[in-house]
Amino acid sequence: MTELNPATFDLDAWATDASLPEESADVYKRADVIGELSALQRKIAIRREAFKGEKTANGDKELTEMERRHTELVETFAGSKLTVFVRALTSDELADLREAHDKATQGMDPQRANKEFGFDLLAASIISVQPAGGERYDVRWDTHMIKRLEKAIGPAQMTEILNARQYAQNAVPTVDADFLRKSSGTEAGAE
Repeated sequence: MTELNPATFDLDAWATDASLPEESADVYKRADVIGELSALQRKIAIRREAFKGEKTANGDKELTEMERRHTELVETFAGSKLTVFVRALTSDELADLREAHDKATQGMDPQRANKEFGFDLLAASIISVQPAGGERYDVRWDTHMIKRLEKAIGPAQMTEILNARQYAQNAVPTVDADFLRKSSGTEAGAE
């Protein structure tokens, strides 16, 4: 093994293709269908239990219709997915954001100002999006767009994006080796 000499190691050459950590979160614009999906799942389970093995012309038609509607709702929900990609911010970017934020929120209630800073951080962190079945493309969103997003998808889903941002910013990047081994088709236990 060759020993690296810190005096001669070319850090700039090594870092030419380096990138800051990224993470992603999936959010859905049609979360409204979840209530109907849950109700249908219960109805389908009850119907299946009631007709255990028995077949009636009317029962099969109703069950078939409920299952068709369930599939339709699942497809609606899945089709409304948006994957949001975020990246870590450099210490300089964070400092610049803080300075601009402090100037813009001077005299504002501290709790409100803190919430606004969260929107600023998220806006700066979101780098691209990918709609369900679509291509990933770069975006540049401002604080107002982040607020509209939160209004559209709700605070619970917004937390998913915030968690992804926190992970990209603060976690040491890792890859789950077990996932890679399964995805590559290697049999369990084989190395």
